[in-house]
Amino acid sequence: MGYRSFHLIRATIMSALFLAVTGQPSTLAQNTERPVYDTADDTFITVETMLERLHTTDVVYVGESHNDFAHHLAQLRVLENMHAHNGSLVMGWEMFHSSQQPLLDAYTGGWLPEVEWLDAIYWEETWGHAYPWYKPLLDFAREEHVRIFGLNAPREVVRGVRTEGEEGMPDDLAYWLPAGFWLRLNIESEEAYKAWFMETARHMPTATDSMMEGMFNSQTAWNEIMGWNVVKAFNVIPDPDLQVLVIVGSGHAIFGQGIPTRVALHRPDMDQIVIIPHTSESVMTRSEIREEDLHLEGDYIWFVTHAEDPPGVERPEPMQMPPPSMPPPA
Repeated sequence: MGYRSFHLIRATIMSALFLAVTGQPSTLAQNTERPVYDTADDTFITVETMLERLHTTDVVYVGESHNDFAHHLAQLRVLENMHAHNGSLVMGWEMFHSSQQPLLDAYTGGWLPEVEWLDAIYWEETWGHAYPWYKPLLDFAREEHVRIFGLNAPREVVRGVRTEGEEGMPDDLAYWLPAGFWLRLNIESEEAYKAWFMETARHMPTATDSMMEGMFNSQTAWNEIMGWNVVKAFNVIPDPDLQVLVIVGSGHAIFGQGIPTRVALHRPDMDQIVIIPHTSESVMTRSEIREEDLHLEGDYIWFVTHAEDPPGVERPEPMQMPPPSMPPPA
C-alpha cells in the first residue's frame, strides 16, 4: 500500500469515527467539499488545490479561534496532507513554551503516556483552553512521530515586556528575548497590523491609549519570540526538505504579519503561507469578502462549517441578561 493511500484510508476511518461519536456527518469531509478563497487571484479554488500548493512552502500557518473546533479540524486536514507528502514536516505550537521542549519530544516520540504528559506539561496553567479541541492534532503527532516545537515563552516574559520595559527587565526574563528584540519592537512594516490591533483593543470597556500600547508591546513580544523559534527549528534540523506547520491564533498571523513578519526579518528567503479559517453557514461571495476586508487577512480564507464540540468540553453557560423593566400599566 502506498503512503498516500494509507493516509486516505486513515482519513476515511477518522470520518467514520467522527460520525459514530457525534451522530453527524464528518465536518472534516464537509469542509473538504467547500471552496477556498485565494486572496491573491481573487478567485475560489478547491481545498485540494490549496493543499497541493503547500507542498513546497517552508512555513505554513493555519490560524484558529481557540474555542472553535471546526478550526482545529481544518488544521488537522492540513497536517495530514502535508505529512503524507513530506516526512520531514514538524509543527510549531503557540500553546507550548520552548522550555517545555524535552516534554514535547518525549510525548511525540511515544516515550511518555498522555496522562503523565498532561500532568508534566501543566496544560491548564500553560494554555488553559479545552484539551479535547487539540487532542486530534496531538494524537496524530504522537502516532506519526511528528515533532512539535514549543514557540512561546513563559507568560512572565511577556508581562515583563509590558510592565518593566527594556530598562527594568530582569536578566532571567530577558534571557528569553531574541537578540535585538527592543530594536524590533515597533517596525514600519507592521503599521497596518498595529492599527488593526489597536482598533480591536479599543472596544475594551476600560481601554486607554497607554494600556493599548502596552498590550501591543505584549503582542509584539509573543510574535517576535515565536517567529524566532520558528526560524530556530530550521537551525536545529538541517534538513533541506524541512517544513514547519504553525498552529496559532489567527491574530498572530493575520494580514501575513505578526509572526510571518518576524520570521521574514530573520530569514527573508523563507516562503510563507497564511490560512485563516472562518466558520460560516455558507461561503461568502467575492464582493462580500472584499466588503468585509477578509481578502486582507491571509493568503487563503477557508470557510468551514460549524463543528460540535468533542466529548469532554464544558463551556460556561452564557450570561443571562435580565429582561428590560416594563412600564407600569396605564
